[in-house]
This record gives sequence, C-alpha cells and structure tokens, in this order.
Amino acid sequence: MNTVSHKNDFDRLFADVKRQAAAAGIPFAKNIDPHITVNTRAKSRFGSCRKTRDGFIIELSAIMLDAPEFSCRQTLAHELIHTCRGCYDHGATFKKYASIMNRLYGYDIKRTSSAEEMGVKLERREKTVNYIVQCQKCGAQIKREKYSSVIACPSRYTCACGGRLKRIK
Repeated sequence: MNTVSHKNDFDRLFADVKRQAAAAGIPFAKNIDPHITVNTRAKSRFGSCRKTRDGFIIELSAIMLDAPEFSCRQTLAHELIHTCRGCYDHGATFKKYASIMNRLYGYDIKRTSSAEEMGVKLERREKTVNYIVQCQKCGAQIKREKYSSVIACPSRYTCACGGRLKRIK
C-alpha cells in the first residue's frame, strides 16, 4: 500500500463523514485511524475496513483517486459503518445504519456498487485459466487461475450433480 497524492482529500472527507454519522446518531467506533490509506493493489473494490489490535484502519482503493467526491464520501460512510458494533458484515444492523445515512445525506450505501454507479473506470484483465477440474458424470468444468484445495485434491469434492471431480489441467 502506497500513499499517493490525489485530487480528493480523503482525510478531510472522512472527517466530514464522521461528523455526518455522529449527527445521525450512528454509533461508530472511536478508535479509527483518522488517516485514510490508499491501496494501490486493490483492483476490484473501492474501500475496506480492517480491524487491528488498536482499532480500525480504513483504506480506499487508488481507483477512487479520480472518483467524484460524493462517491468517495459514500464509500467512506460505508466503511465507517463497518466499525459499528455488529456491522463488520452487511447484516441487519449494517443495513439499518446505511439506511439512515442514505435517507439523511442522499447516499446509496449498500453491500456492493458498480464502477458506473461510482463514476470510476475499473481495469479488467483477462483471467488466465491455469487449472481445470472436470466432473466425470456431467462434464461440467471448474476453471481456476490459482492453485486451490479443489485443484490439489479434486477427489475430496463432488459436482453439484453428485459426480466425481478429476483434474484435467
């Protein structure tokens, strides 16, 4: 993760989003690093919230560097909600707080958003198929780029049809 100079001042936006959430009565954690980290490796997500021994760290993907300010605020609000008790997932409590922020501030916080909705462009690379496992009953194929347990030991798994799996590549 590198710190990158950017058009959007993420730390300032995050401070604003925290003020909004406090005014809305959202009980977010108080031990959140106020400095937003920019993740230059993340290619398919807009942000993340990580729990550490000392609290929480929120990061935005470098994808968001040229995103509209409103999209950055919305992503920061999404990640801030994850710091609330019972909201590390996208369950009922997360949805309740997201709904409050959406209603009060015009956000569209939900589990996932598309690049088009966020006003950004995602680089999509073609995935390389390095491994293939095939069902011996129906012929269905499972293709993988990375080595995984189903590739290592296909005999431990079955197809949805109940057939045995065999690695063919």
